[in-house]
Amino acid sequence: MKKIFKPIIALLSGVSFLLSGCSDFLVAEDKSNLQSDVYFMTEEGFENLSTTPYYKLRAIYGVEPTMFCSGTDMYQFGRSGYPDITLATYKDLTPSNTNVMNFYSACYDGIQQCNTVIYYGEKGAAGSNVALRMDEAIYLKAYYYYLLSQHFGGVPISDTYIQSVITSFPRVPQQEIYKYIIDMLKSVEANNLLPVSAQTGRASMRAVYNLMAKVYLAWGWDFGTTSSADGSNVQINDRTNFENAASYADKAINGANPSLSFSDMWDVANDNNQDILFAIQYTRDIAGQDDITTGNRQQAQFGNYYNDNCKYTNSQFPVGKKVIYLFEPDDTRYAGTFMVTQYETYMNYYTATITDDTEIYGYYPAWYEDLSQLTSYNASTDGRTGAKVFSSSDPSVYINAVWSNRQNKWVYSQGVQSYETSRISNAQSFVVRKFDDYKSVRNTTNPVSFHNIVLAHLTETYLIAAEAYYMAGNTPTSLSRLNVVRQRAGVADISSYSTYKRYYSDGTANSYNSGSGIDKVPFETGLDPVDVILDERARELCGEYYRWMDLRRTKRLINYNVEWNDGVTSADMMMGADGNYRWFRPFPQGEINLNDAITDADQNPGYAN
Repeated sequence: MKKIFKPIIALLSGVSFLLSGCSDFLVAEDKSNLQSDVYFMTEEGFENLSTTPYYKLRAIYGVEPTMFCSGTDMYQFGRSGYPDITLATYKDLTPSNTNVMNFYSACYDGIQQCNTVIYYGEKGAAGSNVALRMDEAIYLKAYYYYLLSQHFGGVPISDTYIQSVITSFPRVPQQEIYKYIIDMLKSVEANNLLPVSAQTGRASMRAVYNLMAKVYLAWGWDFGTTSSADGSNVQINDRTNFENAASYADKAINGANPSLSFSDMWDVANDNNQDILFAIQYTRDIAGQDDITTGNRQQAQFGNYYNDNCKYTNSQFPVGKKVIYLFEPDDTRYAGTFMVTQYETYMNYYTATITDDTEIYGYYPAWYEDLSQLTSYNASTDGRTGAKVFSSSDPSVYINAVWSNRQNKWVYSQGVQSYETSRISNAQSFVVRKFDDYKSVRNTTNPVSFHNIVLAHLTETYLIAAEAYYMAGNTPTSLSRLNVVRQRAGVADISSYSTYKRYYSDGTANSYNSGSGIDKVPFETGLDPVDVILDERARELCGEYYRWMDLRRTKRLINYNVEWNDGVTSADMMMGADGNYRWFRPFPQGEINLNDAITDADQNPGYAN
């Protein structure tokens, strides 16, 4: 990486970050115009420096989740179209894509900050926590390389603090990147300096083990299996890394069961609860901080715009119809993930005492609810009379409520339209509320949310374990780990993967419950266990930053997009002019142009000129 790694913090000329005051959380403090070689060697300066690699995660996760969510089975085009049509549909995706380059650069910016912390620590910075902070930096460096390995495969390794322009960093094969990451994390494990758990935004051993499990899991899929070019006909050839992934997932679980309900775990009032292993920290109301521009956009990315009394969401990542059929009756994650009942004033959901007279703006019943009773829903209480009701099934049944001056009453009419129409229409499809920061202000899509961004949590780790144990050949333990997640959600255990039911739409009235239960709604059984686990991940992790990497890892990226991504009509769209499928992102052209050790011949398959 050439000039990207010029010593950008040789002078601490901007805002840096440290633990200040009596808080245990990462907050901002301005330390301007101090000589780095002097300041960073002090205890205060080194503590300050050690938080910069954490802060750099915001450039990856605090913005639009395009790199993690576009081009998958779960998120479709909405009222605002696609945030990046080339990443969403794979058509015309080139090595010059801006989102790809920004992501790549942000990862290496984080790596450089980690190398800087390690450099000053090895140089003898003052303080009793130097070795601890160095291990935190090693963990974060491993995390950045994990992201790069999943999106690009092999990448250059930058292993030292760079203080001058270096123009030659060759790509290292992906398998060597995996070994490099694991070696770093094993050194942290051997040092045993990190706390077992931490709810401060700092690294912990459980976060380290969670990452080790992810790396081993991906390593197992990439080099312990073979498949056809399109990802079908997967054969397991080596279970070793899957066994390692299962072992480290259990270490991250550390014998714990979920302590909070799904909704409570995601409540902004419970940031840094015991079920969260690692999260990017955001703190509101810091002196000198602009709370309209220094938060994140997570709550604004999923769903549709409602009315002026309601929060604004960006409408670029509404969930597709596959996702809405994944939620089973009694699954508390449906109401925990979506704003099923939206009151005339959005914040009433969180802050008001709700009565039958509280005016409801919209109601979005699940596909399995009895939609023949929608008119009765409107007429049942005063607060529901004018509510707009849209089912989440496909076709989408809706009730239009209109006040008739002539009849002096509400008049109701029922209609049916496709879910795609609901998804792109104003105030007709439901919004993800999982990430709501109900203390924030309405300010279009500005970064006004100070809800922490969760990057590792307990139920996610259980799902890693479920996948790893299955791929390691231990189906009973895999089911056991999966069922812990389902039990927290209030749904029945899966006794065997073969009996699991996946419901779906056939585009007719069979696709919703019209009063006879859900028996007529189409479903399939006998799915591959990996597909069952991916369905559970979709329910549990909806809106989180995993799906594209999940599909790439499990070799489902092509067939899932062809089947469920409205923008991908055939597998050929995911094939480049060189005849190869696009299993990775394009290696950024800007890096090829500026890195003497990389040429066009090093480009990822599917993107060759």
